Amino acid sequence: MPFLILFLHVVAAIAALALASRSRAVAVFVAAVAPAGAAVWGLVALLDPTTTRSSSFVWVEGLQLGFDFELSPIAALLTLAIGAIGTLIVIYAHGYFAHPEPTLGRFLATLTIFGASMLGLVWADSVWTLFLFWEATSVTSFLLVGHKNANANARIAARRALMITGAGGLVLLAGMMVLIDATGTHRLSEMAPTTGTTATIAAVLLLVAAATKSALVPAHVWLPGAMAAPTPVSAYLHSATMVKAGVILVAVVSPVLGGTDTFRVLSMTLGALTMFWGAIGALRQRDAKLILAWGTVSQLGFLVLLFGIGTAKATFAGVAVLAAHAVFKAGLFMVVGEVDVRTGTRDIDELGGLARSMPITATIAALCGLSMAGVPPLLGFPAKEAAVEAALGLAGTERLIIGGAIIAGSVLTVAYTTHFVLGVFGPSRNGTATTVSPGRAALMVPAAILACISILGWIFDGTTSKPITRAAAALNAKADVYQLINWPGATQAFFVSVAIVIVGAILGAARSRAQLRVPATIGANAADTALDQTLVLARRITARMQHGSLPVYVLTMAFVVAAVSIIFVQPALEAVGDMTVADSPGQLALALATVLAAWGCTQVDSRIGAALALGVVGLAVTGLFVVHGAPDLVLTQLLVETVIVVGFVIGLGRLRRSFPETGARWRQVRAAVAGLCAAGVAAALIAAEGAASSATAPPTERLVAEAVDEGGGNNIVNVILTDVRALDTFGEIVVLAVAALGVVALGRPALVTPKTPISPPTREEVRA
Repeated sequence: MPFLILFLHVVAAIAALALASRSRAVAVFVAAVAPAGAAVWGLVALLDPTTTRSSSFVWVEGLQLGFDFELSPIAALLTLAIGAIGTLIVIYAHGYFAHPEPTLGRFLATLTIFGASMLGLVWADSVWTLFLFWEATSVTSFLLVGHKNANANARIAARRALMITGAGGLVLLAGMMVLIDATGTHRLSEMAPTTGTTATIAAVLLLVAAATKSALVPAHVWLPGAMAAPTPVSAYLHSATMVKAGVILVAVVSPVLGGTDTFRVLSMTLGALTMFWGAIGALRQRDAKLILAWGTVSQLGFLVLLFGIGTAKATFAGVAVLAAHAVFKAGLFMVVGEVDVRTGTRDIDELGGLARSMPITATIAALCGLSMAGVPPLLGFPAKEAAVEAALGLAGTERLIIGGAIIAGSVLTVAYTTHFVLGVFGPSRNGTATTVSPGRAALMVPAAILACISILGWIFDGTTSKPITRAAAALNAKADVYQLINWPGATQAFFVSVAIVIVGAILGAARSRAQLRVPATIGANAADTALDQTLVLARRITARMQHGSLPVYVLTMAFVVAAVSIIFVQPALEAVGDMTVADSPGQLALALATVLAAWGCTQVDSRIGAALALGVVGLAVTGLFVVHGAPDLVLTQLLVETVIVVGFVIGLGRLRRSFPETGARWRQVRAAVAGLCAAGVAAALIAAEGAASSATAPPTERLVAEAVDEGGGNNIVNVILTDVRALDTFGEIVVLAVAALGVVALGRPALVTPKTPISPPTREEVRA
């Protein structure tokens, strides 16, 4: 089923791209089919939790390469959220974009592929699958953020997002490699809890990767800038998809790395700092969309903090907040998009009287805002209540620090929510109501559905709790005893929540009336400057390294190869005692002939003489193959040497007979690098021979045993060439083909096309 749904997304993207110019409604319908199908599948999986749906496609079995998917309870919950909100976003885009909109087809196609990438990420059960779809979300989100490619701000924001999240993907791959080494498996579902130095390194790398994707401090600077994207993109990326990827990563690896102190301390520290800094940023903004963007940063930090705590109650609260946030944040972004379309501005200083002129939208905003603030009767209330209970359930210093951070962060959440609602729908500062254009059903209906889901989620808390509890139990088995409670009664957590709402509302109301200056984008500017300077440095390095001298290129590559071979020195020294000088006098004579011929190549001034001396080297090596009884290699070597010598003779015939004069220093450098290469190759061969002799079962025995069954051939050499190292052999064939073409080109005489004189036109031709 996962492959079918992903294929459906690809087909829907192609169809929407092709149909948008013909029928806008049909293109929107086709684009909505794929996420709707994913939502249905996720819902079915949630209703039938007894079985885990796994799918795999093996590409290279020996290297464990392929696609591995598993629809765990947490993946099923996220599938429902991604698919359902994705469907509403497509409908919302139909009302958001003007008609006609020439880029609608491209937008729908990119949005659909992005949804498929996010689904693949949450389904991933192997390191390779996770990395592939992680990077796919980075690339597709880059296209979505930069959809308005004529806008310079959009292009800069898209580049910034791609560089930060793309770099995080490389860190993710490194962290997963270390995690594989620590756990011994590449399957996420098979990883057992681990500790130690390797686990600590993996924890640091994976948290850095999560920070880049989920906009944790200090990698948060890309998310506010991504508001340059169309509002449907913001609503989708920053509610149920893109920014949740890092949180999902933290949640998935928490059972594996939660036992390491580094993982817990670092995740809680990053989460707390991000929660506070995002809330402060939201309270400083006058752009309604940026208020929500910085609020998303704060909420992401809150989620990472909850999953970093590691207790069963905190894990349950994290999953509950994850689900509630997807619903209310998507609805709030849709509200801002409608306000922007109908009023032409998002600046709260220019808005006023919208509660009367846009009553339905104001009601939707109030409901989604109350859910974000954690006020009943909305889904955000029991989710936040669970988080407060998890904080109060800690003991000692953790209760004081972590509990205080969660309570203070919740106060700031209520504050910027109040700041947003009053700023957008409160009274005008100048007493003039903002002019509003007629409403569009496609803009209001999706947001209204999400607001209703928040209400229904609170009313039917028992039904809502089941998938959340199953998802939390998949991360922490002890979380299966918790559930959402729509009315907890007079508990300590409830009184704390009441205090949070009162203090936060007062703070937010006071802040919304204050005169605020637009804050400078210091972090974003610093990130852009760092990227620009990196590009400048890259150009300088390229100019110094790519100077056009082929001999220097060859010398540099040879020196690097020789330097790398230093790793073979120690094994070679250990194995040199078991080596023999020669097996027979003939072998020794041929080896000496090879060395003398190679030395002769360096002493001959004539190009033709050097080519012939090089041919002697090849013939001497051919003799060594004869002594060792390898007739097939003898024939191959003779053929290659013949072609090379003939090619040299033909090609060098068009050049000067002697080599150009070189300085003594240049000759010394080349001689030194050549000597290093010789020593490196010798050390590598000796080390390889020593490793083969110390092996319990020589590789030749395995090759003989599996040549017929696995390789399908009776000749071991042929099996090696065509099966074991097939790609290498193919590369050699390509190289030989290119060399042959070069020889043919050098051997052909120059074709000079005689120029035919052009006679001037006659008078009759001119008149005609």
